[in-house]
Amino acid sequence: LEILDLYFKDVRAMIQRTLRNDSLPALKRLHAFVDAQIKYLNRIGWRNGCLIGNFSAEASEHSEMIRKRLVEIYEEMRQSVAYCLRAAVKLGEVPQKTECDELAGFLIASLQGAILQSKTERNSVPLERFKHLIFSTLLA
Repeated sequence: LEILDLYFKDVRAMIQRTLRNDSLPALKRLHAFVDAQIKYLNRIGWRNGCLIGNFSAEASEHSEMIRKRLVEIYEEMRQSVAYCLRAAVKLGEVPQKTECDELAGFLIASLQGAILQSKTERNSVPLERFKHLIFSTLLA
């Protein structure tokens, strides 16, 4: 759990700089969040992916303590995306009817899938596709 918590400390700092940065317009925060993921994965050569996703795939079946911690981490990430989406609603950047909590859960799950696929392909194409569809279709 220690390594997971150390990794999430860095993720949490990135979330503060992006999703929870009230000095930026909401959709720019979401853009910055996705871009930070791409930048990180590019820097490490697309080989390791996201430790949170890796632990989810490999360790959650073998350790109830790790599984529960991962649930907490995903929930904190979901809440941060929902926070950003609620700001986007207030600013009129997305429709008033947007279900921020549900959409946030979908975005986190989809992002994790795109990261896993990018790790496998060792390139940014799945993440760039994810980003393109979110901003050109889902949040347009």
